[in-house]
Amino acid sequence: MNELKNIVKTNSFGDEELDRETDVKKTNLNKILAIFIYEIGRHLKREFYKEFVFFVISYRKALNELGWKKKAESVPVNQAETRLEFCAANNGEYAPDISNDFITDKWPEYINASQAHTQKFKFLGNDVDTIKNTVFLTQHFCNWLNNRRYTNSRLAINEDNAM
Repeated sequence: MNELKNIVKTNSFGDEELDRETDVKKTNLNKILAIFIYEIGRHLKREFYKEFVFFVISYRKALNELGWKKKAESVPVNQAETRLEFCAANNGEYAPDISNDFITDKWPEYINASQAHTQKFKFLGNDVDTIKNTVFLTQHFCNWLNNRRYTNSRLAINEDNAM
């Protein structure tokens, strides 16, 4: 991620313009994800950092796969736009919209493919204990987006359906 390299090199996020209509920053998702890794990752223990970065990369992959469809459910989308990578062309406003599909469909696919080639993760995964951690990290990410003014959405776990 070039965005992360630039942030680490300059120790700065650069300018983040606010959209006055939506009250959300215009920062593209690639940069937002780099900022998330930079801000949160430096507070993590080494044992978890690798899994954390895998989570962020997986969420980005899911955004690029599902983002245009989810956005089109809310607003009209120009077909020419959809040829662009979702994370390069969009801010964080629609990032929480994929969270359920990410957890139920994409995460199991990505984690299973990864673990077929690498060792099993300790904190994040598909089994009963580690999927809870993945859900909590997804919620934390989406609420971080809201707190940083990258989206107007907040994500809450439905306690009736909680694990």
